[in-house]
Amino acid sequence: MKKKVLDVTDYKCPMTFLKTKEFIKLNINHKKIILLKGKKDLELLKNSLEKNFKLKVIQKNDDIFEMELL
Repeated sequence: MKKKVLDVTDYKCPMTFLKTKEFIKLNINHKKIILLKGKKDLELLKNSLEKNFKLKVIQKNDDIFEMELL
């Protein structure tokens, strides 16, 4: 399975959600990883996605997080 990465570190909510939604639609059969900046955006997006996906979150730097949709 190919891995696809979406980098939304330059965006703030709600753009992170909109970009992620489109990314998920376009990459149905791929492993999906999303890069986020900031704990607030992480929590908002995580709360939205937990309803439909199992998530794995890794903190890369002080303010950068990697979210994998399982």
